[in-house]
Amino acid sequence: MPDAPIRVAFLGPAAAAGVHALHAPAGGLEPHFFDVRPGTQALDLRTQLLHFAPHAVVALEPSVVPPRALDGLGAATLAVGTADGFDRVLGVPGVNAAFWRSRPLPIDDRLFADVRSSHHAPRALFLGESSPHREGLLIHAKHGYDVQHYAHGLSGEALIQALAAADVGIALNPTPEPGFPPQMPLHLAAGHLLLAERPTPSCGLEAGIDYLEFDSHDGLLGLLYQVKLRPDAYDLVRVRGRLKAEEHRASRVWPRIVGDLLVDVAAFG
Repeated sequence: MPDAPIRVAFLGPAAAAGVHALHAPAGGLEPHFFDVRPGTQALDLRTQLLHFAPHAVVALEPSVVPPRALDGLGAATLAVGTADGFDRVLGVPGVNAAFWRSRPLPIDDRLFADVRSSHHAPRALFLGESSPHREGLLIHAKHGYDVQHYAHGLSGEALIQALAAADVGIALNPTPEPGFPPQMPLHLAAGHLLLAERPTPSCGLEAGIDYLEFDSHDGLLGLLYQVKLRPDAYDLVRVRGRLKAEEHRASRVWPRIVGDLLVDVAAFG
């Protein structure tokens, strides 16, 4: 293990991956986020990484990292999902494969907020790309209620403002197949009342206690109607969900994962 601080480079597109990175020193880590997108030149990225001299590299979206960009760094490398050329792979819930570790991705500390009093007419937010499954569940809700849908990702201050303007977060899988909607920890961290399809696996979240569950567009409409009728009826659920979000705070999770990564690579190569 290197002496603190441990320099960690997080790689990925800001709009998709920035929400999961560590952006301020915590737990002995000195992080730096590199906005890596499709088309990023390997030489440019490698030059920046050599200057930063990381002890560990976390590829939050490994498919956009140019080949050979990490050559010669001497850093332990961790990729999210399945990827070749990395020392270890961090899995996400709902994907059946053998991973070094598997858990929901952490949430940037800057996106955490206290539970606030609901607006008289609660505003709902869905963050995620459109798909036939998602649109089938959302289309009637969009017409009947105040539901904002950002399909192409938000980052930085724009994301913080969008989260602050919402009272309710909606989390959906991209397909009808069971899975863990990736937006769940984000909305819990933001202090929203979370409405979600059943997560598989649950990752410790309890329906009716930490969030409200639905399995059809009618189910979603019914929940939105109840929230509009009584905006404060589910305040305890919001508080419980916000407490569960602490398990996914980036400043708590990444120091443990990176520490384990460095020890594991040093011991087993």
